[in-house]
Amino acid sequence: MTERLDIQDKLKNKKMMNNLERAGKKNTILISISILLVSLHTIYFYNSVISEVETKKLIQQIIRFLLTIGLLIFVYKGKKWARIVFLVLFSIGILGAIFALISIEQSIVNKIPLMVMVIVYSVSLYHFGISKSFKAFYLFQNEKNKL
Repeated sequence: MTERLDIQDKLKNKKMMNNLERAGKKNTILISISILLVSLHTIYFYNSVISEVETKKLIQQIIRFLLTIGLLIFVYKGKKWARIVFLVLFSIGILGAIFALISIEQSIVNKIPLMVMVIVYSVSLYHFGISKSFKAFYLFQNEKNKL
């Protein structure tokens, strides 16, 4: 009986999202979709350049894609460890893409996917690391998880 009352009290005290938290949620979803699209494009581009698709490499790329989805889900849920892992991995991704842009001797058209990757990853680093709207959404998610 007391458990039922505790649950009812928690539901009564449930906080609604304010505008900043809503913006953080929307931007988090949009940036996550952008990251997944860049990842899918990377998989497609890598396998379209190679004349023969290697099954082992394709499986590795699919596993990486699924891990990216998992990491984004945990970041969305407000897990601090996932946010830190995300920031570290995507910082390394930006540095790798910038290095590739500088070192690859190809036309500018062939470098466009790397430029898009740098832009999307940079925006995601800003959003998940500095943005006030994400911090508000992150706190909202953590408060919701405590209930």
